[in-house]
Amino acid sequence: MSYSEEGSIPDLISLSQIPVNFQQKIETDLLEPVVFNQGDAARDGFCRFTLQNKGFLHSHSKLFLSVEAGTGVNDGYFNPVTGIGQIVKKAVLKIGNKTLNEVSSWDALFGVKSSLIKNENNVEREIYTTGRFMNHAFDYTNGTKDTAPTYQLDNGYEYEAGELHVPTWALMDTDNKAESPTYSIDLSDLFPFLKVNQLPLYMINEPINIELTFYPTTGYRIQVADSDDNNSASLIRRSDLKFCADYVYYGESDEMERFANANKDMSFSFVDYRLVESTVSGGSLTTGIIRNLGMANRLVPRIITCFADSGIGEQNILTQSNSLAPPRDGQGVPGIVRYNIRYNDRFEFSSDVDNTARLFSILTDSEGVPFLTRTEYSAQKDTISTNTLNGREQSSNLDGAFFYLGTKLTGGRVGQRGLEIHFSGNYAGSGADVMRNFCEYLRVARLSNGMFDVINA
Repeated sequence: MSYSEEGSIPDLISLSQIPVNFQQKIETDLLEPVVFNQGDAARDGFCRFTLQNKGFLHSHSKLFLSVEAGTGVNDGYFNPVTGIGQIVKKAVLKIGNKTLNEVSSWDALFGVKSSLIKNENNVEREIYTTGRFMNHAFDYTNGTKDTAPTYQLDNGYEYEAGELHVPTWALMDTDNKAESPTYSIDLSDLFPFLKVNQLPLYMINEPINIELTFYPTTGYRIQVADSDDNNSASLIRRSDLKFCADYVYYGESDEMERFANANKDMSFSFVDYRLVESTVSGGSLTTGIIRNLGMANRLVPRIITCFADSGIGEQNILTQSNSLAPPRDGQGVPGIVRYNIRYNDRFEFSSDVDNTARLFSILTDSEGVPFLTRTEYSAQKDTISTNTLNGREQSSNLDGAFFYLGTKLTGGRVGQRGLEIHFSGNYAGSGADVMRNFCEYLRVARLSNGMFDVINA
């Protein structure tokens, strides 16, 4: 169907197929941050990028990042779940003084979303673009024809005497900082708005800013091998911190101007994530907790819940974005859990869910299929190999470290009492000390005569 045959202006905002034949031009700018603060061991880092008001912002524009290892670190690397994303603490997209998307503890949410990526995609592509390499392989016993008793991480390289190494090109070495790898983060991964829409920057008469908050320099930004110093500052390389903005132009003449004239007032819906974080302890979780998550009078389609050990840092294969399951007892039996959500004077489930297989099924219904093993998710069975990754034992680091609870809510708009999470689990002896709840809620953006307004649906 040609443009003249259609006789109308197609929707250029929605990320879907356009039913007309258009010439498309892409202009790429490599933007420097207008504000940059490295942070230190006690304070977060920060940067801000300001976009130009031209064309349509391509949703797969990239943010480039690189980190230099601190003194005494020769084998620094990014964790296999989030890659370079582990350094991002908060992501904000602003138009004028209005916040379009704001995601706190962004790395933890990114870890949940990263688990939905096929393992082979990680090892074949993501290891080079984002630093993620969460992939599994069987750990066969040499000299036997038996089936593999355990499985282990696989980044495409061979094990040496029971140890897997991060590729040399992916390591951060304080003695060779110039060779620190540069990775990218997709703009649509940072901001859920851009998963389904692209911004018509040329139609907006306000400044558009991307603001990123980084974790402190010590203990958060990289993982270190067992032989490395774990108390040195890792710095973001300022010369490599750039935003690669792709601006898209449609048509050969005045098509974009006609689109702007025909859409002087338009609205589109999208989702955002509100973090509700609270301090917990193994004792309180074992006894059982009830937490009010707020979100009154909002449309909340989904909730994601994680129980993290905030003390897990660079001396581990994972980082602070872990999500712990109740540990096994001395007989190898996983801890008991009970989970439910209450709102609008009713429970989402008629009885508390206490079966981890059912919890995994509920997560799948809500978010999609996570490519996690049974042991990684719920600490059931001891099937992760004791082989190491850069000196860190895989079994003790990955066992029950991906216990994501995801629920698709079916009760409609949340009432005035808000959402309540009811949870208990035998976390005695566990390091879980933070409960994170990401509440996905609907918002509506309106673009009228070049000015943006954002309201909750």
